[in-house]
Amino acid sequence: MYNIRHTGIIRIVVIAIAAVAWHSLYAADGIPQNAGEHCTFEAGLRYSELVINSRINDFKANTTASGFGVFDHNGQMVETPQNSTSVLDYVPGLVAKAILEAADYYKDSHDVDVAPWYYAVHRYATTCDIASNGKQGKSFDDLNAVKLYFKLAEMASSQHFESTDATVTTALANQRFASALAGIAKANNNYVITEQTLAGAAGGWWHKSSYTNQMWCDGQYMGPALLAQIINEYDGYEPITDDDWGLIARQFTISWQYLWNDEVKLLYHAFTADPAGSAASSWAGVSAETGNEVYHSAEYWGRAEAWYFLALVDVLEQMDKAGRAETQDYQTLRGYLQQLAAGIASKQDAATGCWYQLLNHDGTFVADSYSSSYRYTSSPVTNYLESSCTAIFIAAYLKGMRLGLLDTNYTELAKEAYRGFIQQFMVADGRGGVHLISCCKSAGLGGKNYRDGSAAYYLMGKDTKPTSTSGSDFYTEGKVLGGFILAATEYERLTETTSVIDAQVRQSAGGDIFSLDGIRIMDVPQQGFFIRDGKLMVRTQR
Repeated sequence: MYNIRHTGIIRIVVIAIAAVAWHSLYAADGIPQNAGEHCTFEAGLRYSELVINSRINDFKANTTASGFGVFDHNGQMVETPQNSTSVLDYVPGLVAKAILEAADYYKDSHDVDVAPWYYAVHRYATTCDIASNGKQGKSFDDLNAVKLYFKLAEMASSQHFESTDATVTTALANQRFASALAGIAKANNNYVITEQTLAGAAGGWWHKSSYTNQMWCDGQYMGPALLAQIINEYDGYEPITDDDWGLIARQFTISWQYLWNDEVKLLYHAFTADPAGSAASSWAGVSAETGNEVYHSAEYWGRAEAWYFLALVDVLEQMDKAGRAETQDYQTLRGYLQQLAAGIASKQDAATGCWYQLLNHDGTFVADSYSSSYRYTSSPVTNYLESSCTAIFIAAYLKGMRLGLLDTNYTELAKEAYRGFIQQFMVADGRGGVHLISCCKSAGLGGKNYRDGSAAYYLMGKDTKPTSTSGSDFYTEGKVLGGFILAATEYERLTETTSVIDAQVRQSAGGDIFSLDGIRIMDVPQQGFFIRDGKLMVRTQR
């Protein structure tokens, strides 16, 4: 098994690799020879720091390179970002938000240098703008990344980071909030279920403009949760209706009404207000038979459930801050949270503490075939433990308990899940860090005729293929990366992890020092990877 240990003072990670030259660290396919070995759980290890330092420059949004730049303590970029886009995306946006949550928690710690994390996110935030579809209200996915600016502006004003101008950063954040608020207002005016379409769902926001009359679990994290934070934390906020808190609650009451299965105790992935329309005609589970309409899709997808769970926690947090804990809307949403938390808990895998891709099936379920040609394999696929939903569930349970939102104590459940996550999904990347695997890259419904929402689709659909330790699928996807950083930070709050496991620090005076590209250098670098005595080493120093 693969263990990573580093000191809390100098924080030099030493990974002993039997190699003389850098090229010999690789197998024929380009992947380091020890890559893919599973980690063991160490109770005192600060996994938030380990994972951020391992992957801040190297993760993907589905299959798109999305890593941020690498910075030193003084705000100088020492490695360029893989993310070359100029528009915000919800996946790197989630990672950025999660990194800032960890940075804020540890900013006063003498053990963790969070400045490089802050500068990496700051660069992403200042070089990317909201995509046009977000500004036009056509996609809440294109607005969700705006959440990162709340913590960014707060931290810029904290005087911890002298290389950025707090006034400029706050002004930029306010621009993003104003654009996001305008986008939400346009969505509420133009892309909303009407009374004529389905009276019980009137006022529900479409998931996207292209998903006509549909509401998805995912969307509640992207849209309503963002608006709740804007109401509380944006000084320039102006209401878009006469009751924006009621508007937010309405999104949950509508989606709950059409998605919750009280027997299974889970939410279906999505529903359509127009089962006879073409937009959802390919969905499994939907029926347009007059008098026997079925509005929801067929399955319970882990990550969709996780987004809804975390959205409830985040919205209730904001409602409480706004002094609305005594309102009927708050009590209704809190009731939903209790039921969903219990339902998800009942689906936890007893052996590992993790959760499956398809929550209502265990590891004995096998999809033999998927009728669409849009599949990544024609071989049977077994339901698998999925990392992103597991990470987000952990984060939601721990945050919900920290805020006093959950009536049941899920501490042991969350701890078991956290331990299980490390052992099931964290593997050596072969360069002294880790990858997080077994993340469903994407999943959706409709859009084209291939995404039918059947159990076979979630296991065999081309876009659903999980990351792994094999070939081009060996990487960390941003949704599990962001989810895990949120989970790890909450876990470390709970356990008050203030130091990492000490290990013997190898600092031999002799031995040639090389950069990773094989160039001899005069001294140990201030920060980053280098090779000495045939061993790969990492140094992070303030």
